[in-house]
Amino acid sequence: MFERFERNARKYKVGAMTLLPLILFAFPHIAAAQGDGQKLYDANCAKCHGADGTGNTVVGKAVGAKDLNSPEAKKLTDAEVHTQIEQGKGNMPPFGGTLNKAQIDSLIPIVRAFGKKAAGAKKPS
Repeated sequence: MFERFERNARKYKVGAMTLLPLILFAFPHIAAAQGDGQKLYDANCAKCHGADGTGNTVVGKAVGAKDLNSPEAKKLTDAEVHTQIEQGKGNMPPFGGTLNKAQIDSLIPIVRAFGKKAAGAKKPS
């Protein structure tokens, strides 16, 4: 019985040691992707939507940029957000020619975060 325990312990130890480098490799890339998304937002989106996503910038007001904190924006699926960034909508230009799929995908969590920040900022009456 003790031999079986040792075999299983060795097997799981080897499995954990095999997965550890993969996990350590993945975490920095996940964090980097989120950082890249923020950099892309700052470079391509903030001019119109603003740092806070409200669209309350000179350019945003002029072109009627949508408030990314709005209930309308919160209702969009990730696929719809991706399509709007890629193909544009209304006065928003398409970014599919300048950003690749991974870059557009990295913007989706940034857009989603605006709705969460606005919901968390509301004060109860």
